[in-house]
Amino acid sequence: QRFPVWGFGAKYNNTVRHCFQCGTDVEVEGVQGIMDAYRGVFRTPLTMSYPTKFVEVIETSSSYAQHEQESASELGKLSYTILLILTAGNVEDVQETKQYLMNASQHPLSVVIVGIGDADFAGMRFLDDFDASAEEGRDITKFVRFNDYKSYTALSEAVLDEIPGQLVDFFYDRGILPSTGEEYDENDVEIRPEDDEERTFTFLG
Repeated sequence: QRFPVWGFGAKYNNTVRHCFQCGTDVEVEGVQGIMDAYRGVFRTPLTMSYPTKFVEVIETSSSYAQHEQESASELGKLSYTILLILTAGNVEDVQETKQYLMNASQHPLSVVIVGIGDADFAGMRFLDDFDASAEEGRDITKFVRFNDYKSYTALSEAVLDEIPGQLVDFFYDRGILPSTGEEYDENDVEIRPEDDEERTFTFLG
């Protein structure tokens, strides 16, 4: 499976960029491709920088998600995108971020944010405080603190537990129901082993 990899919060030629492509390819292959693209950033003149802003990445992901769904629809299929943000800092502009997430909720997109390191992520709690009775849009965001989990399995469960409901809500609210299943040969189904926990935790720090 192929994924786009974007970075944010990096300085180049004294200008902070809040959304940029990691690596030379628009999309990369699998987890190893993501890791290679990420590491490749540090072989360029880019340097990590504050402030921490998500809005451009959220906006880019919204456009990507909508484009993928439109392309899938032409083939009689469905597409739903999950944006995974890894951050070592608190988001700077809470209200602006909430507005962009509200706008993004109109697209087939969920946003998972993982706080990495020993920073105080108290400023990120608003991401899990969506109130459907008082706010527009739908709940598409989940925040987890990496250091709260001691195993890859526990972290995966926490990261993904709200995704199925968010996906169903998006399509059901628009009257889009799953199509009938396609016939397939089970011998053609490839089941890949789960990622190595040591490698995952090394990558995330």
